[in-house]
Amino acid sequence: MDKLSSFVEGLVSHLGKSFFLAGFIPALALVAANQYLIFSPDYSSAEGVWNFFPSLTTPWLNLFTGEMLTTIVLALIIGLVLVVLNSVIMRMFEGLVPGIRQILFPFYLRNLRRYRDHYASIEALHEKRQKMLAQKEENGEFDENAAYALFDELHKLHGDLEKAEPVQQLPYLRNRVAPTAFGNVWAIMEEYPLRRYGMDGMLFWPYVREVISQKNERLLDEIDNQKLIIDVLVNLALVMGILTIEGLVFAVLRFQWQMLALAIVSFILFLILYQSAVNNSRSLASLVTKGYDLYRLPVLDAFDIERPASLDDEYWAWTRLAAFLRRGESFYFEMLDRRDGAGSDGEA
Repeated sequence: MDKLSSFVEGLVSHLGKSFFLAGFIPALALVAANQYLIFSPDYSSAEGVWNFFPSLTTPWLNLFTGEMLTTIVLALIIGLVLVVLNSVIMRMFEGLVPGIRQILFPFYLRNLRRYRDHYASIEALHEKRQKMLAQKEENGEFDENAAYALFDELHKLHGDLEKAEPVQQLPYLRNRVAPTAFGNVWAIMEEYPLRRYGMDGMLFWPYVREVISQKNERLLDEIDNQKLIIDVLVNLALVMGILTIEGLVFAVLRFQWQMLALAIVSFILFLILYQSAVNNSRSLASLVTKGYDLYRLPVLDAFDIERPASLDDEYWAWTRLAAFLRRGESFYFEMLDRRDGAGSDGEA
């Protein structure tokens, strides 16, 4: 009971912190800028700032006027919307939302050219090696000389890539390339377990996360806190982007230099916040990949699956376990070697 109470308290605390920092604060900045600057009597034809509580003639609790309370209520509502639409906003910054993707198409083409120059040849060799491993798995045929030649070529290509781009900028799979730097950082993070171990990150992350929660709670807290920082930065960047557009529109409609100044300042803040979100996403990626590296094998233990002797064997273990979890067909699981001695040959 004490553990359950601690869990509930921690969950409520985390959700409250997430809403306040990633939802309410960015929304408050947006509402306040509109309330007291863009649509204030000083710069618009409005007779006064927004007030949904006109009957509140004296400060409520000796603190909040009707205008201030209106600002807070609007910020709470918009903040809730930001939290609910978190995944949509993230995909928008990744450049994967319809409409945004078309607007950013020139950047997508630039990244595809970059991919072709530095990553495509590596992925082609990786696919070639996967075919060799598949052939070995099917009929036992494996050309050791061809494998070593492929290793040498991959080693050279990786060396050339690291000279051109010391930090990986794009995923190795072409269909994961995104128009934005933010999107490509997330694509690299999502690709990592699949490329290294054959793990579907979307499928197995909840299992790995459960192991981390039992074995290294500090790492899990670091991951959650880093994700919260990214949510705050992304939502603040979204707010600055909206204010940039508003400033430009009203600078043209009203011929006001103040609105142009607002647009310029907001755009500069947008760039700073966006780049900070990219950098913090790289930090999150390093934590998540550490989780896969250190805590993936206990997931196999939980399924009573024997730990593979090599990474090549591990690839097939994760592939078959993923097929079992997705499709529910028992023969996928029966193809796996279990720790009690039962395995793909069906013998105990």
